[in-house]
Amino acid sequence: MEGYLSEEDHSKLMGESYSLLVKNMTKSVNRFIVYKEGAQTVEIPHGIGQRSKYIDLLTKHFEELEEYEKCTNLQELKELVIMAGD
Repeated sequence: MEGYLSEEDHSKLMGESYSLLVKNMTKSVNRFIVYKEGAQTVEIPHGIGQRSKYIDLLTKHFEELEEYEKCTNLQELKELVIMAGD
């Protein structure tokens, strides 16, 4: 894999992002936190069009792993995000 993360770290990050985002989809539409460790959080701001792109990235990851239920959940979240203005 290209970049700074090992394949294992990349998978772990994708899994953690997925868990944070689908835990409470309504909350995620308002505050799109993709990573959290202690007091440190990484959030994608509302209204810049990057939330749906990040969801597409997660979906592609889980499609490659053939975890289609997660893909379905992510598509549901993406619809909500787009309705709220991405």
